[in-house]
Amino acid sequence: MITCKLCSSQEYHGAFFCSECGSQLVLLTDKNVDTLVYPSQARGLEIDISNTIPKKLLENKTFILYYPELEEVIPIPEQNEFTIGRKEEGQVITPDVDLNTYEAYDKGVSRLHATIRINPENNKIHVIDLGSANGSSINGFEIPANSEVPLNHGDVLSLGKFNMKVILPKELK
Repeated sequence: MITCKLCSSQEYHGAFFCSECGSQLVLLTDKNVDTLVYPSQARGLEIDISNTIPKKLLENKTFILYYPELEEVIPIPEQNEFTIGRKEEGQVITPDVDLNTYEAYDKGVSRLHATIRINPENNKIHVIDLGSANGSSINGFEIPANSEVPLNHGDVLSLGKFNMKVILPKELK
């Protein structure tokens, strides 16, 4: 377990951000963990965090959702808009990305939780919460339902209590 130096929250190995206060956890070469605390803790800071991401994940990918708890890349479709949620038996409309394999129900993920929209014209990626029961947040800041909110490289996207790291290629940063 990793202990956040700002709020003393316990995080799983591989976590990039504290789930309680949003501070970035950085793995040092001697395997000690330090917490970077920014004065404003605001989103959208221009910081290169590529050294905190396994290099193999950045190869030949256009957009990555990384699940640090299991240290896995979540498979996403090669399309400009897709939904994320969990499939249930008998469900008429199913999400494009099913998070059931990650115990999504226990973490409060709705069946149709959010949409991710990639706009290739202006190189931006947005997330839209679809009015989910447990809400969505970016770096701990709640996303209003049915509002399009930009995703930045290094953001932690939370669907309920399910946390994913957003990794964007250089051209989309």
